[in-house]
Amino acid sequence: MNVVLFSNEYPPFIFGGVGTFVKDLAFGLNRLGVKITVITGYPVPGLRLKGVSLDDSRENKKGISVIRFPYPNIPPRHLTFQLLNLGRFGRTVADVDADIIHGQCGSTYPALLNFRNLAPIIMTYHGSLRTQRALSYSSLTRGGNWKDIFTYGLGYPIWNYSFKKELQDSAAAVAVSETLMRQLMLEMNCKKEGKMQYVHNGVDLETLDNACSTASKKEDETDPIILYGGRLFWSKGALNLLSLASLLKKTYRLDLKIVIYGSGPLYNHIKQKAREKALSNIALRGFTSRDEFLQVMKKAAFVAIPSYYEASPMVLLESMCMGRIPVMFNLPYAREFTQKGRYGILARDVKDMGARINSIYRQNDMENLEKAIRDFARKEYDVNQTALKYYNLYKEICN
Repeated sequence: MNVVLFSNEYPPFIFGGVGTFVKDLAFGLNRLGVKITVITGYPVPGLRLKGVSLDDSRENKKGISVIRFPYPNIPPRHLTFQLLNLGRFGRTVADVDADIIHGQCGSTYPALLNFRNLAPIIMTYHGSLRTQRALSYSSLTRGGNWKDIFTYGLGYPIWNYSFKKELQDSAAAVAVSETLMRQLMLEMNCKKEGKMQYVHNGVDLETLDNACSTASKKEDETDPIILYGGRLFWSKGALNLLSLASLLKKTYRLDLKIVIYGSGPLYNHIKQKAREKALSNIALRGFTSRDEFLQVMKKAAFVAIPSYYEASPMVLLESMCMGRIPVMFNLPYAREFTQKGRYGILARDVKDMGARINSIYRQNDMENLEKAIRDFARKEYDVNQTALKYYNLYKEICN
């Protein structure tokens, strides 16, 4: 079987969890004997990541062929990637002679207009538009940035049109969690039986273990930390990190530093507020290489995901597979992936989050919880299981 995975982002050029999802799925499918071609892009000029160059971004190994097309490194990247390379996509897929084209929601229209007569299309949906829009409007009076509104508020009509066209022209649609599947079926009035289903994201454990096997010598990584990795948007709960840092330092006097990797519209705001409040236990690192981030994660005491909404965050699954303790709000997605909080900290609010971190950290029984989380996640979220479910779906559609 010959499968094309279509995504504007793919390591080392990633802006969220979708690129990691695609790469891990590619490796899992390849182990099943599936021939994989990834059609993706690279930003021009390239991201300024340490140890990353365009030469590194081209690969054709382990039976996975990666074909990259350039696009401007300006938002909306998923759209500029498609519009500037639209004609090339169809020719490339035709040359590959694909049996299945597997696209990512919001990033495959209008490209799919050139795909429809070439092979059946499967879409993976990674989020709820209505929820993101509601959160972006909520951020207006709660410290959000205009980019939150622009991306998910003003941009909603375009995103919504793309989502519906992708659903309409696909042979099957897959949500990355059961929670998301139920949301999308209501939002897009998806009543056709079997059209929408869910498959949890998976982690390529072999790649994960190899990436974090080299111990880092950075001083920050030897200290106990709470790690955050992601875009600094209001909906991601980025501002909650300031309140959490204050609680840990001034109320509980814990020697835990919150280390933030990533960037976004709230980066400078968080940096300024941390300075104003003399929060020496919070540090912003910006973008870094994936390998370095995983090495830091390996040494973290906790991984904070203070989002108001997620679907199936890869940082959650990867951290759990390392045995790190995830810290989240008690939301549907968090309950789904942690067995209702059995394998993580689910808090009512930031105050409760700080109290729970303090309690677990001081009880000196973290190792037992870490082991339980690691054993559970490696059984439930191994990408080989995810790949097998997609492979069976591919075969069903092709037949």
